[in-house]
Formats: sequence, C-alpha cells, structure tokens
Amino acid sequence: MKQYYKSKRIYFEDGCKKGVLVTENGKFVDFLAGDQDIDGCLDFNDQRIIPGIIDTHNHGKLGYYLFMDVTDSETEKLRVVKEYLKTNAEDGVTGILPTAKLPYFNAIYECYKEKAIGSRILGIHSEGPWLNRVGEKGRPRPYPTVSVAYLDKMIFDAHGLLKVVGLAPEIPGIDKIMEVLKENHIDISFAHSNCNYEETLQAIANGVNTATHLSNVMTGLHHRDIGGTGALLMSDKVYCEIICDGLHVSLPYLNMILKLKDPNYLLMISDSSSLAASPVGEYRSPAGDVKVYIDEHGFIKDSDGRINGSSKPVLYGIANLVEKLHIPMEMVIQMSCLTPAKKYGFGSSKGSIKIGKDADFVVITEDYKVVKTFVEGNEVYDQHDEKITFNPNYYNSLDNIER
Repeated sequence: MKQYYKSKRIYFEDGCKKGVLVTENGKFVDFLAGDQDIDGCLDFNDQRIIPGIIDTHNHGKLGYYLFMDVTDSETEKLRVVKEYLKTNAEDGVTGILPTAKLPYFNAIYECYKEKAIGSRILGIHSEGPWLNRVGEKGRPRPYPTVSVAYLDKMIFDAHGLLKVVGLAPEIPGIDKIMEVLKENHIDISFAHSNCNYEETLQAIANGVNTATHLSNVMTGLHHRDIGGTGALLMSDKVYCEIICDGLHVSLPYLNMILKLKDPNYLLMISDSSSLAASPVGEYRSPAGDVKVYIDEHGFIKDSDGRINGSSKPVLYGIANLVEKLHIPMEMVIQMSCLTPAKKYGFGSSKGSIKIGKDADFVVITEDYKVVKTFVEGNEVYDQHDEKITFNPNYYNSLDNIER
C-alpha cells in the first residue's frame, strides 16, 4: 500500500524540493512535485524531511549502555539493546553501528535478526579493546594484552556484523591484530593513540582507514609536528569521524576540518555514552565510583570539568553546523547520512532519499526536534509517543562489571 508524505522541504540527493514523497513496501517509489492534494497524505507543511541519520559510533543513552564488561543475563542484555535502539530512533537515527563490548555482541546479533523496533542495526563497531591514552590531562592506563584469540571470539560472536575496530597502532604486537582484521575485511580505525605525524602515516600505510573521533584522544596540531590529527586530516585514504557538539571539538576547529577534508570522507557521529539525554544532576560514572555531572546544557563532565562522555545526538551536531557555521544542509546531510552508508556498504540502499532506496527518513522541526522517524517505511517514533526513561537496572549492571 502506498503512503504519501508532503512537505515544502524534502532533501533529495540532488537538492531540496517541494512536493509529495511516495513510499511502498518499505521503499521510496515516487515523488510528486508541487502542491499536490492527495487523500490520506500526511502534510508536514514547512517541516523538513531529511534522510535517516546513520550513526556509526554510538555506545548508549539513558543508561542503556553497550560498553561494559557486564555479567548480566542474556535476557537483560537483549532488553538493553532493544531499548537502546528505540532511544536512538527518538533522535532520528535510522541506521546504527552499536559501539559495544564483546558481552553484548550476541544480543546485538539477535536484535539484528529480529529487526527490532527502532534504529536498524547495520553492523557492530568495537572501539578497542587495544587502546592507549585516555584523553587530555593524562590519566594513562596500561596497554591491554594483545590477543588474537580474543579477536577471533569477537569476530565469531559478531556473526559477520563486525564492521570496524578502533585501536592504537603503537601498542606492541598490534600488527597481528591488524593482519587478522584485514584478512576479514574489517575496517581498522586509529583510536586513543599517542602516535606522532610520521608514526600515523606508517599506520595508514599498514592498513588504518578510519579515524575514531578525529582530534579527540590523539596528538593534536602543532606547527612543528601536526600529529596524528594532522596526518589523518590530510590523508585521502582515511575516513574521519567527527563529534559536532561544539564541546569535544570547538566550532572554529570544526570549521577548519570542513574546509580541509572532503565531505565524502567525513562521518558525523554522536559517540553517545551511558548518560546521554539524562536530566541535570550528579551520577556515578560507568568507569567506577567516580562522580560525573550533567550540566544545564546536557553535557557530561567530571568534578574538575573534564569531558566524561558524549551526550548529544548527531542531530544536535547537524543544527550546530547549519545554524552556527552556516554549512549548507545538503553537505551536512551527506556527512551524517550518505557518507556513512557508502563507507559501510549500504550506499545503494540507504543514506539518501532516492527512488528505489529504503524509505528511511526523518521529519524535523525548525529547531531540529524530531517529529517522526521512519525505518524502511515503518514509523518507529512519533513526537507524541511516551519517551523512553532512564534504565532502572543501570546501576545494578555497574555493580556486576567484570573489572
């Protein structure tokens, strides 16, 4: 059965158009230009219809967190993943790479098979476990043991869904991991690393093709050594994730990145963490008994003001780029929708509003709030739906972490 969606601003691959978008059997099948009057058509007037957002780096939200070594039951893990997918649909995310630790891989696979309601699972992203420094202001941790057996289990438990693994190229013995990843056609992402410029160039030559949250937790730009950041930014072989909340990377710095890097190689991400979208207040960090704070802007910080996890969805970053940096919406949509779709093998079916592609789209207000989210033609979120609340079992799970 055909469904009709009318708007004065529908963002196609070839520009913004006024008219009626037609879907059928989960696909975009037609577009009727102009001011059509069709029975049963949902008319969104001035509200924008954009392609579904694809978030390729997202750990959790509202206590539904996939980045812990929990010992929870498989039933609880399955519940957490299902709620996680629903919470991300609230943010206009139609395709997602859950960024998880190994204990959640099986539950993610089960939800993938089931096509659980909410954001559609397009793969699994593993940030680590082989990472080096933990951020600005120091706080280094010991190198994790390099284990090919552990990687083999990751690949096995992912059932073909493992798309990208972030690692620090300087960790002794990491070459073995990189070889196995290349043999299995899994992308290698430069992550949490102290590599300088020359070392990063060597890592790219050895197979690194992605940068995990460019500029964050890596050596920065300096006029005598442009560091890991500079090497990744200037390479035409590396896709770069960017967090566009204006806090992890300042807006002027983001503006510089957008002037230097081809948008076909930029991936807007949330890097959303356990406490994203939580109310203002004091919380316990998943890293242990450390207090963290959600401020009035929704950002997560330690008591000393250090960033302690990302809290804003990709749509917040879209608003920043369009409204504050005046980047054309068409270019921003490319980085948040089409480029990630292409990078991870879904360019022919997802990432843009185009006849024949999956009907993944989002209706947003003028102030970048989600009105409705559709995945393959099915409405998975409406602004009047009851919102997902904070995971009541979150702190129980923290107590059961395998440390």
